[in-house]
This record gives sequence, structure tokens and C-alpha cells, in this order.
Amino acid sequence: MTAPVKKISVREKELSERKTPWASVYVIAFLLLLTGIQMSIYFTSTWQYLSENDESVTVDFFGVLLALQALSSAFANPLFGYWNQISTSTRKPVFCACAIAGFGNLLYAFAYLAPPYVKWVMLFSRILTGFSPGALGVLRSFIGTASTQEDRMKAVSITNAGFTAGFFLGPTIQICFIPLGKYGFNIGPFIINMYTSAALFMTIISAISIILTYFFLEENYVGIISEEEKSQDPYFVLPKFDRLPVLLLFYMWWLMCGVVCVESMAAPVTIAMYNWSREDAVLYNGIIQTVSCVFTFIVNFSLAATKLKTVDNRLLLLAGLEIGRCEFDWCDDTPRVPLPLYLLISSAIIGLGFPLISSTSSSLLSQIIGPRKQGTVQGFFAFTGAFSQFVVSLFSTRLFELSGYKWIMVYHWTIVTVAIISTLLLWRRLVPLKITPSHGEATRYKLGTFYRM
Repeated sequence: MTAPVKKISVREKELSERKTPWASVYVIAFLLLLTGIQMSIYFTSTWQYLSENDESVTVDFFGVLLALQALSSAFANPLFGYWNQISTSTRKPVFCACAIAGFGNLLYAFAYLAPPYVKWVMLFSRILTGFSPGALGVLRSFIGTASTQEDRMKAVSITNAGFTAGFFLGPTIQICFIPLGKYGFNIGPFIINMYTSAALFMTIISAISIILTYFFLEENYVGIISEEEKSQDPYFVLPKFDRLPVLLLFYMWWLMCGVVCVESMAAPVTIAMYNWSREDAVLYNGIIQTVSCVFTFIVNFSLAATKLKTVDNRLLLLAGLEIGRCEFDWCDDTPRVPLPLYLLISSAIIGLGFPLISSTSSSLLSQIIGPRKQGTVQGFFAFTGAFSQFVVSLFSTRLFELSGYKWIMVYHWTIVTVAIISTLLLWRRLVPLKITPSHGEATRYKLGTFYRM
């Protein structure tokens, strides 16, 4: 259906006059920090904890464990996102995600109490803990709908700083429990050691997340036009968003999460390449992640608080992709990565590239979608990243066993190159939704096409 429209009231002025609820943005940033910690705290210790309690465990099984956790997160994200979309509630999905993850952490802590079934209990526990990042889409949706377009980049950068800081701080927190050693001490039948104490800590973190959400999160969606506001204006028209650049941003998130997923292989990789002990692998990889976190925080802070936030998001996205591609150039002719090069790549390169891609893609996504509910789209956006971790976990562990790290890196180099080319091809379409079209320009909306006269 095509219809000329003589008058269009798109409320652009009203949207620009609204104020972002910064207190709630900081609450979401803190929740994302805790979610990031949940995702990464076990990166450098799961393999050791698992293999010490079950000698039959293989690297293949370890890959399956990582993959199924990512898969549970993948399917939880669109479900929680749909719940958020139809209920316009951020709190309820977050409560559910944190409660399930808390139980999963508790189960992980005491998996050793079932000697014949340790690996299966641990597998089930990691599936449950996957529900914590299963709320990522809901939290990102809140930022996209509770911030004005003018404040969007700053809000996204602040919350991404929280998430990436948590993600890279997770292994650092694990380091804090190393003094307990693998034997630790006993409280009755329970062993409190470097592995179980981290899981108990995360159980407490899950409870804190629920309390924080309940008491301090104000659900004020200033970045969208509500159904009530739409019904009050018979001439209101909200254009459809451009789906092709949205799909490209989904691909970007697949790429970034796949690269980060390889970081979860750091323990077995460094043990194999540098003959590190299990304790050394936990310590040194934790330090590497901490340094990477510093770089990530600097970039996110710059995006939120300096003139860098005014730079075209597309240029920032390309810069992040180029840094990511530098990571893989050495793999074709290097039989073993020199330790200094490994340290540089794992800390500085990833630490700089990750926030440039994650912050700009998240900001662009919410701007391209426009001032509408974003729960379902953000849920599937998060699903893309989690499903990437599922797929990459499976094939990367298998490839590593068969041929080392070379072909894993070739795969990543290829998908980064495709992302750069795609960004250049869709350059003109990677822009915020144009709410007020030009005079005479045909614009699609849910009932057909309208024209601004």
C-alpha cells in the first residue's frame, strides 16, 4: 500500500529534549561488568580444575563444555529479549538469568563431590552459568532505549567499558585465589581451593546482581516512542530500519566473539607451547588479560569522555577491524609463536581492537533500529555472538589438536577481511535511522510506503 501523507509528526524535537537517566546507565554498566566477570573468570582455570578431578577428560570434551555454555547463552538471549519486548521489563529477565547462573556457579564449586560424574556435573553447571550472559541482549536493549541519540555513543561506551572490563578482569580475580592452591583447606566435607573459591565468589556476585537490579534500576525508556504516544498522534509514522547493515553488525559481533572465544583456549595453548605448569598458566594468562583490560578501558573511556566519541562510528569500526587483522599475520610461517609476540597480541592488540568493534557496532545497531523497542533484535544480536562461541569452541579445539593454532588463525584472518570489505560496500547505509525523510522521498513503514509532502 502506498499513500501520500500531508503531515508528519515524528516527535524528533521531543526526543532530542529528553534526558538520559545516567544513574540507571551506570547500574547497567555495573551489571555488565559482573556479567563479563562471569563469562571469563573460569577461562584460565576450567581445564585444570576439570583434568585434576577427572583424568579421562580430553581437549575435545573441554571444547564441548565451552561450546554448550555458549549455546545455552545463545538460546537464552532471544528468549529473554522477547520477554523484554512484550513485557517492557528489564528487571524480570535479569532476575531469572542471575538466579539460574547463581545455582550453576554453586554446582560448579562442588562438582568434585561426584567423582564418577565430575565432568558431567561440570558440563551441566557451565550450561546453567551460560544464562548470565543470556541477559546481555536485555541489558543492551535497555541502553539503546533508555538513552537519547545524542548520548547513545557515550552510554554504549560506558556500559561496554563495564562489560569488557569485567570480561578481562575475570582471570585477574581468579589470580587472587591462587594462594589457596589446588589443595586449599577444608570446611567439613567441602574443599575451598583456588578453583572452588572462585565459583563461590561468583555465586555471591549473582545474588548481588539481583539486589542491585531490584533496588537501583529505574526503567525509564526515554529513547523510544511509546505505543501511547503513537496512538495520540494520528499522523505519526516510524520508518522501517535498514536490515542489511543490521545483518552486517550481527556478523561483526559473530567475528568479535569468535576471536575472544579463542582466548578461552589460552590455558591449554600456553601449556603446550611454553611448557607452563597449570598454576603458571592460570597466573600468567590472568596477568595478560589484566593488561588487555587496561587497554580496553582506555579505549572505552576515550570513546565516552573525549572527542573520540564524535568520530564517525564507521571509521572507528574499520580501525578496530584493521587492528584485529594484524593479530594473524605471523601465523603462516611461524612454527611456534615467540613469547614476546604472544604477550603483545594477547594484551595490547586484542585490548585495543575489541572495544573499537564492540562499542561502535552496539552504538550503530541501536541508532539504525531507531526509537523503537529493541529487546528482540538485541536478543538475536547477542545470540549471534554466543552461537559464534559455540561453533568456534568446537572446531578450534579440534583444529588445535590436529594442527596447532595455524588454521584457527587463518579462519579469523579470513572473516576479518570479509568484514572490512563488507563495511566499505555498505558504508552509505551504516547510518542512524532517518526519522524525518526528505521531501518527496519514498519511505517504508509497517503499513506500506509514505511520502513527506
